[in-house]
Amino acid sequence: MFKKVQVRLTFFCSLTMGVILLIMTIICLAVSERSLGSQKESVFCSNASSILSYIDSQQTLSHTWLAQMEHNYGIMIDIQDNGSPLFYNTLRSHEASRGLLALARAKAASEYGLDPETFRRSSVLYQYEAFPVTTDDHVKYYVMAALMPRKSGLLDIIILCPASLSAAQLMPQRLFFGAGSAAAWLILSVLAWFFIARMLRPIEENRRRQIQFIASASHELRSPLAVILSSLSAARTAAPGEQPRFFDSMESEGQRMAHLIDDMLLLASSDNKTWRIQPSRTELDTLLLETYEKYEPAARERKLHLQISLPVEALAPCLCDKERIGQTLSILIDNAFSYTPAGGTVRLCAETLDKYFAVSVADNGPGIPDDQKEKIFDRFYRADDARSSREHFGLGLCIAREIVLLHHGKLTVTDAPEGGAVFTILLPVV
Repeated sequence: MFKKVQVRLTFFCSLTMGVILLIMTIICLAVSERSLGSQKESVFCSNASSILSYIDSQQTLSHTWLAQMEHNYGIMIDIQDNGSPLFYNTLRSHEASRGLLALARAKAASEYGLDPETFRRSSVLYQYEAFPVTTDDHVKYYVMAALMPRKSGLLDIIILCPASLSAAQLMPQRLFFGAGSAAAWLILSVLAWFFIARMLRPIEENRRRQIQFIASASHELRSPLAVILSSLSAARTAAPGEQPRFFDSMESEGQRMAHLIDDMLLLASSDNKTWRIQPSRTELDTLLLETYEKYEPAARERKLHLQISLPVEALAPCLCDKERIGQTLSILIDNAFSYTPAGGTVRLCAETLDKYFAVSVADNGPGIPDDQKEKIFDRFYRADDARSSREHFGLGLCIAREIVLLHHGKLTVTDAPEGGAVFTILLPVV
């Protein structure tokens, strides 16, 4: 399922990015080609001006030179001397361009005043104008029109150049943009594949953990429910003197189910970010003493040594939820009692570190392997199912960590010097 979602999202992202890149490429290519068109117009005007300057400086014109200019610059030069075509033009076939030349001369005369009939032949300076013309079939040309006085009369000059870019000019740029867009699309698609995989990984992990949580919760609820149903069935057929024993079993299992459901609701509140704490100024050393007095009888009953270690000077008040931190200590002590063998020691300790209040619960039990130090905080995880009591569902340490995180603190586990595990609650000093 994870791979299918990844493939679909990657395909959708690649398609979207491809469309966006295509649109951007078309826009950039259009802007670039327009820029090339403007550049071509500027180059044409510069070349045409140079040609006019050269013609003005010459007494006679070389047909070879005119042909070379046309070939080099991709232009057409039409010159009329006193209204008659230059001999150079009579040697070349311009029949297909007669209408275009007439259109250019008509526009030069009507819009720019370059009319040979009204031009002052006594002027010693020539006049010229550059402008575009568009034919009836919507083909655009750049035009340089000039009237140049000579001793023998007047030269009427038209220089034409197609405004459209040639394939030789367009193809390299289009190939560059096309290859660049394809490479960018390919790179982005590969990045999208890995990015989507990274994005989906925590979602998939949460889904997996949710399925595991539901399966584990169902398993844990099934056991007490089976006991209740079997006890109820047995109580119906049992003698009146034996019925209280079955009722006590049903009550015990019902309380066990209620405890599990309460824990699950707490974790659900944490997942939904609706779990709230009520912080107040709390004396942690006093809280630790109260917890010690509460669990000292249970320690004696289990033949364990419960010890407490407090600093000589009283700890400064800590801003925390006293009830929730007390609940966390109870979880850690219950956990230590479960794994510490008879005759072992459980030690409570409180101190102030650099930026934290540190409250720890240490035992000299079997300890926790390094590869399980993080797993023990997972829901329904038990380090040793065979040694876990029926009252423990594997949710306690998970709840404890959630409580500490709500206080912006940390819950860590390390190895005790004399063997066993040390759970440390770190609460920020405010």
